[in-house]
Formats: sequence, C-alpha cells, structure tokens
Amino acid sequence: MLQAVVFDLDNTLVNFWAFKKEASREAAKAMVAAGLPMSAERAEALIFNIYKTHGVEYQQTFSDVIKPFGFEKPVFEKIRDAGIVAYLRKKGAVLKPYDGVVETLAELKKTYRLAVLTDAPREQAHQRLAFTGLAEYFDEVGTFHDTNVMKPGAEPFLSICKKLKVEPAHALMVGDNPARDMKGARDVGMKTCLAKYDPYFENEGPRSDFEIEKPADLLEVVKKIA
Repeated sequence: MLQAVVFDLDNTLVNFWAFKKEASREAAKAMVAAGLPMSAERAEALIFNIYKTHGVEYQQTFSDVIKPFGFEKPVFEKIRDAGIVAYLRKKGAVLKPYDGVVETLAELKKTYRLAVLTDAPREQAHQRLAFTGLAEYFDEVGTFHDTNVMKPGAEPFLSICKKLKVEPAHALMVGDNPARDMKGARDVGMKTCLAKYDPYFENEGPRSDFEIEKPADLLEVVKKIA
C-alpha cells in the first residue's frame, strides 16, 4: 500500500533551469554595469562555464568571474554584490512551481506523507521551497547534506524513507531524471514515476513504473498503486 510520495525538487516541482538561466543573465548584466570590463554576453558565458566545471550549486561563481582582473577589495565587492542582488531579485520573480503542482500537492497531502529529495545543498533547497511557497506541503526534506551522497546512490533514498518512517516498497519517487531519480529509487525498491513536463527533461536512463505529462496526472498514478 502506498504511504508516501517523494519528489525531486528542481525541474520536477519548480522551473529550476528557467530561473537559473534568467537570473544568471541578469547577474552578468549587473556586474558589467558595475565595472566588470567585458560584455554581458561574455560574462554570462563565463558564469555557465563555471557551472559546468563546479556544478550549478557552486557558491563562488561570481567571485571566480571577477578574480582574474585583480581588483582592489572595494571594487571587487561592488561588482560581486551587484551580481548577487540582481541574481536574487530575478530569482524571486522567475522561480515558480509548475502549473498544477500546488493543487496536486494539496490533494496528495490529504492521504500521503510527502517529502522532497534533492541533490541541492540544504540551504539552497530550503530557500527554493520558501521562495515558491511549497515548504508547507512537505513532512520531510532530504538534501545532499543529509548523506553527502548524490543520486542515484542508495543512501539518499533510504535516508528519506527512514525520515518518513516508511519502507521503500511503500513509497513513490517522482522525478525528471531517469539516470538519477528513477534508477536510485528503483534500486532500493521504491515505485517510480517520471515527470516529463519540464522543457529540459532528460530521457536517458532506466524506464520508470509510471510517466506523467503534467503534475495533475500524478493523482491518477497514486490510485493505480493504492
């Protein structure tokens, strides 16, 4: 019997890549306007090169763009902080749940325990849930910092099931990445549901038990399991 539903966060509940691209572009423009000696297009390209090297959760990205110019500390901080403020302002405007997510979570919460399981650091995960107003729907939140293991390693999936006090066989994992979300959940015995509605959806990896084209479709999936 299904007792819990576990969700990936980025590109499953919220439009992570849409916000990341727009917020990073605004940060690049702001840093150039504050004195970074290059075009906004070049600054944006450098930001994404750093993401590619260090991961999209890397917290020193803007500093790494500025450091090679050897600015004195006041100028360095002025340019960096202009980027941070522009990034956060755009993040607050753009980061949103997908259409139907809130209504679907509200309905599921009537019957099941709900959790988030993300590879994001703890602070960033909780910030995104707060930005989007989704925090109230979840009984537990699992982040990279809980196990220091990334999906599809077994530890994150077993950890969130332990937090929820359910056996993996009684939990459903919903995520957009077959190679991380579906594989890791399947390997520990969870049911799996692939979310295919994000524009950056990835389709390489093991098959899932179920697939959905929009968040509301999940309400029919849980009926089939229950």
